[in-house]
Amino acid sequence: MDAARLVAEGERVMRGTPRPDQVIAEAWQAYELAEALWRLLGHTPDVPVTGAGPPRAARLTRAGDPAGTLGALRQLLGDIGVALVDATCSAEDASGYWLCIEALDVVDEAKDLVDKLARELARGEPEEGGDRGGD
Repeated sequence: MDAARLVAEGERVMRGTPRPDQVIAEAWQAYELAEALWRLLGHTPDVPVTGAGPPRAARLTRAGDPAGTLGALRQLLGDIGVALVDATCSAEDASGYWLCIEALDVVDEAKDLVDKLARELARGEPEEGGDRGGD
């Protein structure tokens, strides 16, 4: 499945009124998608995928528009980050608070990875491997 469609799935969740646990899950989904894009575009992962639950990224097969997808993923990560700050501030217990903080860290890591990929694409560095063709 194309990366843009996978990002759109996360956008749909965030457009609703997600519960804090859903926002945390979306943080992990977006992180795993950023890593999957990293691998698809010819890199080895810096860190292993460690999120819980079935990753949306497992369905990634192509990135038809890498630059556009990275921009959309960056925006999604920003939206998730804002929602996580709200969830952190309203956490009812220490466990919920720390889950939100951990998810915020994951969002920051994913943003860094997306930014690095976007810079490489902007410089025109060759992308090794990965099917970026039609689907």
